[in-house]
Amino acid sequence: MKTLKDLKMTLVGGLAALILVAVVACTGTTTQEEPEPPTDQITVSDTSTDEEVATEKNTVVTITNPTSDDTDSVTNNTEADPVEATAEVIPAVFDNSASEDPNSEVGPYEGPQEASTAKLTAAKIVAAQQDHLVNLYEKTVESVVFIYSRTTRGEGSGSGFVWDEDGHVVTNYHVIQNAGTITVRFFNGREYRADIVAQDPAADLAVIKLIGLDHELTPISIGTSSELRPGDTALALGNPFGQDFTMTTGIVSAIARTISSGFSSYSIPSVIQTDAAINPGNSGGPLLDLNGAVIGVNTQIVSETAQSSGVGFAVPVDLVKRVVPSLIEIGEYVYPLMGISGNEVELTLRENVGLPANLVGAYVTSVSPNGPADLAGIRGDSGTQFSRLNFDGDVIVSINSVRMESMDDLIGYLALNTSPGEEIIVGVFRDGVEIALPMTLGSRPTIT
Repeated sequence: MKTLKDLKMTLVGGLAALILVAVVACTGTTTQEEPEPPTDQITVSDTSTDEEVATEKNTVVTITNPTSDDTDSVTNNTEADPVEATAEVIPAVFDNSASEDPNSEVGPYEGPQEASTAKLTAAKIVAAQQDHLVNLYEKTVESVVFIYSRTTRGEGSGSGFVWDEDGHVVTNYHVIQNAGTITVRFFNGREYRADIVAQDPAADLAVIKLIGLDHELTPISIGTSSELRPGDTALALGNPFGQDFTMTTGIVSAIARTISSGFSSYSIPSVIQTDAAINPGNSGGPLLDLNGAVIGVNTQIVSETAQSSGVGFAVPVDLVKRVVPSLIEIGEYVYPLMGISGNEVELTLRENVGLPANLVGAYVTSVSPNGPADLAGIRGDSGTQFSRLNFDGDVIVSINSVRMESMDDLIGYLALNTSPGEEIIVGVFRDGVEIALPMTLGSRPTIT
């Protein structure tokens, strides 16, 4: 029995010795005397406390992270309280203390740590937004003008913006309608007379040109309106109530509105609705995005007091980009014409026609005789304007494979994407099936 006991003690001692050798080997030190600082250092812990690992009864190997120097040491400490040795403890110590030294054999090297990003406070965000708006105003105000017009009916004022370096200025038709004399004033105080170049009452747009221009102009940046979303920032620049060069802020409240210009039986398509304050005198001024690019021309408000109620409208700049160059070049803009009247696909219509629940589009209530739609074979409702609908008309669901979700979509697509004389493919839902009809677009009659 004694021999067996001695054999067990020998085996335990041998195992402890092997573990001790492994620990010493990992530190790069082969003696128990105070070693020279090794070339490759092993960072075991980020704290100043000792990690103790028992390797043999009454013997403790101590792995330290000394505070007095940068080297790690391994010593025998025979005065420490004994603990039972385990083979798993040593790897655990090294695994939790991976070195950041690229020359170390313990733990992956992840490279130098980047400096942490400074935290943005609410005050810094507000200050940055304020600085941006101030810079945007200073950048764009030189391109905005105050327009004063005198007509046989009286005097009026409005806004406009510089289109090009040749002195063309864009404004609303109703700002210069029937004007005898037009005066244009810039932010820097320079004033000029202006002549009317051309006007488009259907979209409430007009172009005037400065006379005797003798200073360099800065055309305003032109953006796009096709990618706008409700919630986008919107800024109005103009001269409300004669308070010249005023900026108001808000958001895009809605898109793809259809409104009447008041000067045509045709509607202005894809109109932008905004809650940025628009008042009398803002008409013709630019509606800007957060980058200072024009997204629309301010034109109307809905109000019972003739003052801002938070519902303002702007002609979309994508239409302006089609109309204005044509007004400058040929003096008019010709719109495409389909020759129909229509309504939205509503519940009553859906129930009476028996339309699928997911079908949307524009219900054709009437077709102009010998117009493009009539010649293409599109059917309107057989009822008359003095009687109820018979619910037997076509539903236009697409144009050139682009789905139309409403009559507003149809009007907007035609105005912004097609031209007179162009052939299009109209998708029509009729008698429970969808068919494709080719159509050659006509031209709207000119408004005088």
